[in-house]
Amino acid sequence: MFFVEAHYHNSPKRAGDQVRYIAHREEQLPDGRQRELFGIGQRYRALRGNETAIRRVLIEDGRGLRKPAYFRFIFTVDEHAAARFARLDPRWTERTLRDAIERTTRGTARGLQGVFAVHQHGGDQRLAHPHIHALFSPRFEGGRSVHLSATRISAIRERWESEVLRSLERQERRIEKARNDHTPMEALTPYRAPDRGLTPIERPGVPLPERPRGAIGILYLRARKARRQAGVTFRWVDFLRRPGFRLDTLSRDPERTARRAAFRLASALAPNPIRDALWALRGLRGLGMRQR
Repeated sequence: MFFVEAHYHNSPKRAGDQVRYIAHREEQLPDGRQRELFGIGQRYRALRGNETAIRRVLIEDGRGLRKPAYFRFIFTVDEHAAARFARLDPRWTERTLRDAIERTTRGTARGLQGVFAVHQHGGDQRLAHPHIHALFSPRFEGGRSVHLSATRISAIRERWESEVLRSLERQERRIEKARNDHTPMEALTPYRAPDRGLTPIERPGVPLPERPRGAIGILYLRARKARRQAGVTFRWVDFLRRPGFRLDTLSRDPERTARRAAFRLASALAPNPIRDALWALRGLRGLGMRQR
């Protein structure tokens, strides 16, 4: 049986200390590293594991409430599930537990927001038991105060067990299929984009800008979908972005760009019959093959 432990308190300061605990304590990590903090809810996901900002937001959520209820959960698995997790790569274990807790909160307590960290250590003569320490905000995403009854907590525990088993089976099927197809395991590892250098449209959990100001801002909207969501789908947008495309192409493959520029210049200076013949021969080169 899966075990879920739930406690609550009314101290914002204690909530800040608990964030530090789940990121650093319980099992000392080498080289001063800390566990990555993941967010539940749009506001906490947007913080991208910033411990100081998460603590500040948790304290701010408790202001204005007479008795803010900070719920702390420990989500664990049973012996059989721990043995199955031991056959997986730790990155897959983390991914499976993250999917499970996000589906659990979305299915049983929609609007609940907070922060959690994945722990994968065991004990003396005991198999490593992956588990999650989670701390939830005293407010739902809509601003209402949080109250979790015993019935709701029981529903969370049941949903947690079913979601973990479902996610675990999904990962095991993917790995088995990859082995049968002789696919490298590295190809299945979920890629996590770095935090730096992402625009708000590319960064998950961050609201879209209302509309970029000026032509320079539009150049940073690199995809058509991003421009459509931002509300800038005019023909002159592509005209303004064309110099940016050419500069990007020049930086990636300067030799190919120089060849194309020389060909266009030579064909523009040549007489019309020769120019038409050059462009016709250039088009024949692509017959029967795919040009990249």
